[in-house]
Amino acid sequence: MNPSKASVESTDPGLCATCRHMQLIRSDRGSVFYLCRISFTDERFPKYPRLPVRECEGYKGA
Repeated sequence: MNPSKASVESTDPGLCATCRHMQLIRSDRGSVFYLCRISFTDERFPKYPRLPVRECEGYKGA
C-alpha cells in the first residue's frame, strides 16, 4: 500500500462523517477525534469508535 493512500484511509471516519450523533473534537496538539454522543446514554456504543465506521445501528444522517 502506498503511503498517501494509507494516510487517507486512516483519516476516513466512514459513517461518522455524516452522522448527527458525532461531535468533532480537536486537541490543542492538532489531533482530531470523532466522539459518539450516543455513548453517553448507551454503553453499546464506544465513546471514540474505531474508524472507519462502515456499519452502525445508531447512525442518523445529518
